[in-house]
Amino acid sequence: MESRKVLRPAPLIVAMAAVAILVGLGVWQLDRAVQKKHLLSEFTAHSRELSIRVTAQPLDPDRAYFPAHARGEFDSAGQFLLDNRAHKGQPGFHVLTPFRINDSNVHILVDRGWIPLTGTRETLPRPQSPNGMREIRGQLAAPTPGFTLEREAPPFDAPLRQNLDLAGLANLAPYPLQPYVLRLGPDEPGGFVREWPAPASLSVSRHQAYAIQWFVMAVVFIGVFVALARRERRKIV
Repeated sequence: MESRKVLRPAPLIVAMAAVAILVGLGVWQLDRAVQKKHLLSEFTAHSRELSIRVTAQPLDPDRAYFPAHARGEFDSAGQFLLDNRAHKGQPGFHVLTPFRINDSNVHILVDRGWIPLTGTRETLPRPQSPNGMREIRGQLAAPTPGFTLEREAPPFDAPLRQNLDLAGLANLAPYPLQPYVLRLGPDEPGGFVREWPAPASLSVSRHQAYAIQWFVMAVVFIGVFVALARRERRKIV
């Protein structure tokens, strides 16, 4: 009696794994869309709140995007440049200067805006910090550490940083540091180019579009596999 061939299981396993990956990528993009939507809602709600006065007391959690103001003076000793910050396609830096809160030794980092890269990183720009007691206004931001090739965090007085790990910087600082960065308001003196990024509603739809693409690819992959399997089956029957 002639034996009948059967379909090999290896292609089926590979196909199932590929579909699982494609569906997983689609689910991940949907999750990112939900996160961005929540971030946008948080930004919109918080930015409409009354301005918080920054004092020596540590700021409460969940204060990102709140407007804030503080009285004190800039401390140029701890100023540094945050590298790899582009503006309209031009490379440059953000200038971050510690600001000492009045009647205390507590500081908050103030992002004074963007300056261009002129020359090379071996001759870094040295922007001057404003002198004297003043009132400043802006918006609180909670930066998260990004990817970096640095093996260890630079010292506190490093003039250039590739990454802003605010918690790590606070451990190195010679004074208490508030857990937020104050993005200096566009109309405040003593700053540079200030076009602060906001969560864009377009990014939500972009993630949703990516998710649809992954799901469509999974469906197409299943259709192609089923068609090939049927053709193979007809050959061995």
